[in-house]
Amino acid sequence: MSSAGETKSSRDGALPALAISAVIAKTELRRAARKIRDQDVWLALLAVGVLGFVVVSPLAFDAARDVGASLAAGDDAALSHAPLAAAATWVFLAAFMVVSGVGSYGEVDNADGMLTIRPPKDVAGGLFLSSLAQYIPWIAYPVAVVYAGLSVGAGTPLPFAGGVAAGAVVLFSSCAVGYPVGLFLKGVFRRSETLSRLKPVLGVAAGAIYFWLMFSGEFVTVAQTIEPAVLASPLGWLDDLALLTTPGASASSLAAVGAVSLAAVLFPVGVLATVRAARYAWYVDRAEDNGAQATEPEDAGTAPAGRLGRLLSTVCRRQGTAGVAAVTLVRAYRAPMQSLFVAVPLLFAFPLFEQLLTSGSLPWYAPWLVVFYGAWAAGAASPLNVLGNQGATLPTLLTARSDGRTAVRGTVLAAVLLVAPLTTLGAAWTATTAGVPRAEAVAVTVAAPVGVVAGSVLAAGFGALFPRFESIDVTASRSAVLPSKAAFGLFSLLLTVGQVGAVFTASLTARRIGSVLLSERLPFGLTPSASTLESVGWFLVVLVLAAVPVAYLVAARRIDSYRL
Repeated sequence: MSSAGETKSSRDGALPALAISAVIAKTELRRAARKIRDQDVWLALLAVGVLGFVVVSPLAFDAARDVGASLAAGDDAALSHAPLAAAATWVFLAAFMVVSGVGSYGEVDNADGMLTIRPPKDVAGGLFLSSLAQYIPWIAYPVAVVYAGLSVGAGTPLPFAGGVAAGAVVLFSSCAVGYPVGLFLKGVFRRSETLSRLKPVLGVAAGAIYFWLMFSGEFVTVAQTIEPAVLASPLGWLDDLALLTTPGASASSLAAVGAVSLAAVLFPVGVLATVRAARYAWYVDRAEDNGAQATEPEDAGTAPAGRLGRLLSTVCRRQGTAGVAAVTLVRAYRAPMQSLFVAVPLLFAFPLFEQLLTSGSLPWYAPWLVVFYGAWAAGAASPLNVLGNQGATLPTLLTARSDGRTAVRGTVLAAVLLVAPLTTLGAAWTATTAGVPRAEAVAVTVAAPVGVVAGSVLAAGFGALFPRFESIDVTASRSAVLPSKAAFGLFSLLLTVGQVGAVFTASLTARRIGSVLLSERLPFGLTPSASTLESVGWFLVVLVLAAVPVAYLVAARRIDSYRL
């Protein structure tokens, strides 16, 4: 009877049952850990994030120690940016919580079973707690580093108390605001067919804006613009709480109490809002099937691949080449997550875009970056996993009348058709904008299509030797098959060697800069001249170009001899 009574009481009320939500959260965290452990790409990204924290930690510690020493000496001028930093941390964390709610952390694994066994309030409470728990290390570690430096500089451990309190308030209040907003947006997207189709585009745009703010330095400008409005809101109280126990900081006790009190009110309200938003997001007739994965397109013989194949057959000598190229192009259109990762390097081009917008010019090396990126993107998008990208159609490819050479030519043709025109136009335009000499401009324009073709063939060779068939989870319902680490690393290395050689052969500026840099770093007093680097460049270009037909033959024979 008592067990039945406990079960009934856990289902009553508006708030989730804490014990049951905690069990669900623990299960979700365990599942998340297993997924990351099995996905080496996500493990690598996580390692990069951790490495970033490790690299920045000494700098943050030293800066905080200097601030603590200044406060101990009676100078609080170093705290002029502290209020904005505290508020910005809250805004960023709330934004990430919104993304968590909209994305995979707002999804219920085995929803039919979970929402039948437990009421949605308990499941929502579990996901809320699991999302909150995943951000604890990302708050705890910076707080520990910064306040350790502050304590050392001030000569007392008291600053830690305010730092821990502020970290907890930021985490709990931002989650209480951001996560239900994300769940509500998930429901809005699911109810609209148009928004459902635009969701990937909007996600890419949001990510591009985020990285543009980070890499271009515009984040500081935006922060300074909104600083008065932000600090006039309750977010301005976070700074007082964070520095309440720091000697010499002159923090307001009343504002600190206000921050804690507001968080104490926001948290239960946020939990209730999460429950309501979860019902809105989960109990809906979806406008589209979010469970669809990035898998296989239609066969080459069906529309629209069939029509595209017939069109390509007008420029292809063999029908099989046109068919493979058509299937590759249709696959790229219908499963964009397979090749979306090739757009990631564009994030590092934001400083160049900013320079172009502000000064109307580009540095001398910009055209060569376009050539390199075009060749790399053409190879990495599809040829670099020429076998693994076939998925369920791999047996058809291996048993078809067409041989491995046809498969390689079709895959390379698809990549070249997509990338070569854009790369050539981009290289010519950036060369004109950068004001490079005419001979170099001609060279970079010619190198663009040559690099795309060579990069695609080289990628096919490495992709056939080191295929990868396992997919990684991009979101809770989307997966993609990425190239293997061996193929990716070897291809990128060889392409870089060829690019360096091409730059040395065509650019006098590059040879002069290379001569100075190498003279400073080479042992035994070696000082290569510009003419020596030109000879080295030609050697590297010939070496990489000689590897292209070898890669073509290797890829073709590997496909012909591959067995499931």
